[in-house]
Amino acid sequence: MYLSNPKRVHLVLDYLIRNPANIVRYVRDCYFGKSPLDNSLPWWSYEAIDWVKKHIKPQGKIFEWGSGGSTVFLSKYCQQLTSVENNEEWLEKTKKKLESKKINNVNLVKKTLNLTNEQQFRECDYFKALSENFNFIVIDGEDAFGPDLKWSSRETCFERAEDWINSQGFILVDDSWRYPKICKTTKANKVVRFQSIGPCRKGVTTTDLHCY
Repeated sequence: MYLSNPKRVHLVLDYLIRNPANIVRYVRDCYFGKSPLDNSLPWWSYEAIDWVKKHIKPQGKIFEWGSGGSTVFLSKYCQQLTSVENNEEWLEKTKKKLESKKINNVNLVKKTLNLTNEQQFRECDYFKALSENFNFIVIDGEDAFGPDLKWSSRETCFERAEDWINSQGFILVDDSWRYPKICKTTKANKVVRFQSIGPCRKGVTTTDLHCY
């Protein structure tokens, strides 16, 4: 969130006071953990992570834009996971982590990303990588956004995701506070918003689950 550091601290303290059960893992992951990839956790809010653990069944297929700790984590909750990444170095790090854990149900692919403008993004391989139906789609990859930009790649990805989500499926949008347009245009039956701290995050963020 676009907040001053004192306001960020206030939000974190307020959350921990109201949710003391998260204090231990917050300290463990944010001050002793190295990164979400090292911790095998997504860089989402804790409440969204807990929701996925409870609700996502392991029989389906998952697609994600943006690989890392979420890839390792999500591999436990599906038969097959397709993870799309644009950064070669980061892809190799994720691949090594998967190999070290002997995870073999992940299709980790590198695709070219073009954030020059919305039209060129829509034409790039990264955007077009989603081309079949999935039970769960995660929008958490690299983005072009900001107060001076008139478009966001995550918003554009969400449009495509709605064309390929199965009935009774879910789309997850991380850092959703940045993308109010998505909640205005979603076709989901229900949107669940989780606002909390998360692994390796020293501030509060929001993660949305769109339920179809």
